[in-house]
Amino acid sequence: MIKPFVVIVPAAGRGDRFNQEMPKQYIRLEGQSILELSLKPLLDFSECVGVCIVIDSDDQYWSSLSIEGIKLNFIEGGEKRFDSVMKGLDFWENSNENYNSILIHDAVRPCVKSDDVRSLLESLDDDEIDGAILGFPCKDTMKEVSTLDFTIKKTVDRDSLWMAHTPQVFRKEILFKARRTLETEDQSYTDEAALVEARNGKIKVVKGSWDNIKITFPEDLKLAKSILTNQGRLNH
Repeated sequence: MIKPFVVIVPAAGRGDRFNQEMPKQYIRLEGQSILELSLKPLLDFSECVGVCIVIDSDDQYWSSLSIEGIKLNFIEGGEKRFDSVMKGLDFWENSNENYNSILIHDAVRPCVKSDDVRSLLESLDDDEIDGAILGFPCKDTMKEVSTLDFTIKKTVDRDSLWMAHTPQVFRKEILFKARRTLETEDQSYTDEAALVEARNGKIKVVKGSWDNIKITFPEDLKLAKSILTNQGRLNH
């Protein structure tokens, strides 16, 4: 059974690697922005009671977003993605909404499927886990490489290696407790799962779809458009 949840979408990135003036989350595919497409599968659930979108202080595009059925809360983000998520946590901890868990999703993962989000949320029925993330097993041969000269150190057994995707969902008390302990350390994390892992949290990986891609480079747009068309979310 899915319990009420809120959403944090870090969208303060400027997309320096994307090499376009407009941040990539606002680029449109068939009239819909990447950010809107990333949000909509999360809003298929009536248990979603609120969305916080964390944006850059110079963002000039946020007011163009149009999503019916739920209020979008916009707040100013931090220097890095992780900082923005922490600001989103502060927002929800100080809110009056009634919810059990917090779901975090990248603003530029538009191809996530509602069925995968459902599996992720339902995984919290297991009281033994603190959170869950979508992921996919590594398919390619994995090499550990020297950062100095890019020579191969060794081949890594890929059987236990998974690519971490979003959404990621956690029980709210777990994230709030982890957030408070950050004040006593100088440490950065690549995602929220790493933050909870570092505090001995138990996190489950839920197998999602291979095509839950993150838009990073301009060429990713063509692939995303093809995937979304095949999903029936864009017109042919």
